[in-house]
Amino acid sequence: MFLFFVLPLCITVAFTNPSCTPGFYLSGTQCRKCQIGSYCPDGQTQLTCPPGSYTDLYEQSQCRLCRPGWYQFKSGSTVCLRCGLGCSCANSTQLPEQCDVGTYADLYGQTQCRQCRKGYYNVKKGATYCTKCPLGHECANSKVAPIPCPIGFYNALYEQTKCRPCIKGSTTQTVGQTACINVVG
Repeated sequence: MFLFFVLPLCITVAFTNPSCTPGFYLSGTQCRKCQIGSYCPDGQTQLTCPPGSYTDLYEQSQCRLCRPGWYQFKSGSTVCLRCGLGCSCANSTQLPEQCDVGTYADLYGQTQCRQCRKGYYNVKKGATYCTKCPLGHECANSKVAPIPCPIGFYNALYEQTKCRPCIKGSTTQTVGQTACINVVG
């Protein structure tokens, strides 16, 4: 006669959340590839790329940041945009800002506008260049239009920040002159 003993077996079954590899997300019970404009860092969820970043490929686990001088102000983007002429893009999550008066941006992708150099000026926002101060004028402030030399002063050169006084015995008869004339008497 044979005796059989049946021992109860205790089996513990652990249920874990199914997960996909990074670059994929869980949809029901299926792993799906992460879409462009989104990223899937944990294999569970698909998240939209925030402003200032993008993805242009499927199956990404993180977004790519916009390079300096490029921007993207929308979420879920597939590209960053290059900053245009006459503008600066210091913040990649915002629209470009026009250069202020007295400054300019002559290249694409600038993170800041350049100051006009001495003897040059610009009185419009969004400029791509500064203008040299004309003859008979002074340009002490790059944000202000050229000022004609007053009577008794002159400027025979471009790019001047200050008018020159006429020498004793000479003067100018009108403003904005390039030379002094001798006074008779």
